Amino acid sequence: MTRFTYKALDQRGHEVSGSIDAETESEAISLLRSRSVQVLSIEIDQGFSLTEIWRKLMLLISIKRYTSPSTGDLVIFFRQMSLMLRAGNTLTQGLELCSQMTTKLSLRKAQLNMLVSIQGGSSFAGALETEGRRFPPIVAKLVASGEASGELQQTLERLSESLERSASLRRQFLSSLTYPVLVVVAAVGVTLFLALSIVPKFAKLLEGRSQELPASTQLMLDISAWLVDYGLYLGIATGTTIFLILAAYTTVRGKAMVDAVLLRVPLVGSSIRNSGMAQMGWTMSMLLSSGLTVLEALRVVSGVIGNHRLGQCFIHASEQILAGQSLTIGLRQQQIPLMVQHMAGIGERSGELETVMQELGRYYQAATEARIKAMISMIEPAMTLVVGGLVGFVYYSFFKAMMQVSAG
Repeated sequence: MTRFTYKALDQRGHEVSGSIDAETESEAISLLRSRSVQVLSIEIDQGFSLTEIWRKLMLLISIKRYTSPSTGDLVIFFRQMSLMLRAGNTLTQGLELCSQMTTKLSLRKAQLNMLVSIQGGSSFAGALETEGRRFPPIVAKLVASGEASGELQQTLERLSESLERSASLRRQFLSSLTYPVLVVVAAVGVTLFLALSIVPKFAKLLEGRSQELPASTQLMLDISAWLVDYGLYLGIATGTTIFLILAAYTTVRGKAMVDAVLLRVPLVGSSIRNSGMAQMGWTMSMLLSSGLTVLEALRVVSGVIGNHRLGQCFIHASEQILAGQSLTIGLRQQQIPLMVQHMAGIGERSGELETVMQELGRYYQAATEARIKAMISMIEPAMTLVVGGLVGFVYYSFFKAMMQVSAG
């Protein structure tokens, strides 16, 4: 016989735990079901084995355990809550079970705080608003509409899908920048190694010779000498500039300026714009299907889109609608693609705005993926040419000088 430990729900929906002896796991589950117990998890009792102690120790010292919840953590949480509600559990039971399965301490604390708030008479949306810094602004709005319409389970499922799509677009965009950044770092490293280590030794070899050096060799030596004398100041200035840009990005005005500049960068700007339009389309469709008005949906979208400049466009559009203008006129802005303006007008006139926004989201998501692939295909050979050209120039100058010296 094997001893199994389990967690389950009894007939009143209360969580119970314990152990049971059975030949197999399926037999243990059958025995528990015969007692009118709904099994949540079951595993072989490991006692105080070294493996179990090691697993718990690794979990305790894991850095991820103490970090803020990521988008992936929120996707899992809302998907779990949707499944709990579909299985017939109450909202408080779902939150309690999710808090037991969550490893992130900050998310578990938020779940327990929301559980206390709901038990005190608050709505799920109100509880989410009190924990707003851990959840995107779209969450409370959607949950409130789901509670009002009685479709909370479907709303949570749509919310998890929306967050997953946004995370997927963000991962694709960041992954497209990984290779160029690595190549640039490698190019800078190779340049510094050649300029500060190899070329100065080569310069000493040529000292004392009266021969005039080739122009390419002299240029290489001058650049190396300048880097040796002023390279430290150049590094400090570069580091300071990067720090100031990152510090400015933490302020509202600085973020607005940096985001506006990014939209003007070739390839990068169009990728950010396409990604923003994809996120806008999916989010607008989901919000409208949940019962929110166009005005409310635009305000939520402005807070969801990562680029501050694009977000301000939708704030301006909501102000235009509040002033009595149509959505088409509100979206008539430089940063909004013409296709979005025209399609929004068609959806507004036909009463199918929700469907049109969903199609726009699907179209721009495909366009973003295609743009990212194009960026990668163009950046890879460009970076290869830069690094190869740099190393080739050094070797060309080196051998040309050596040939001239040996011939002299």
